Amino acid sequence: MSLSVVRSAQIAVGTATPALVAVGNSGGSIVGLHQDGNSSHAIYLGGTAVTTSNGYLMHKGEHVEVMLPEGVALYAVADTNEILFVLQTGGR
Repeated sequence: MSLSVVRSAQIAVGTATPALVAVGNSGGSIVGLHQDGNSSHAIYLGGTAVTTSNGYLMHKGEHVEVMLPEGVALYAVADTNEILFVLQTGGR
């Protein structure tokens, strides 16, 4: 019997270089994302080339859940420095 993995983190998301948020575990993962409601700016989600122009928009205070296949990486960038709260479950 294999145990699932649970990982929590607070990721600093900047403006220039996309920050690695999570990589799907063996068998895949569910990644819960939350941006602090006290924040004043948006975060954008995507692949290694994510920008504020092409990313998936995540508004301040919003919760997003992403199903991340094994080995697939999720990145984030912001229009000002922000903190992204991450809870990743699943996989081995």
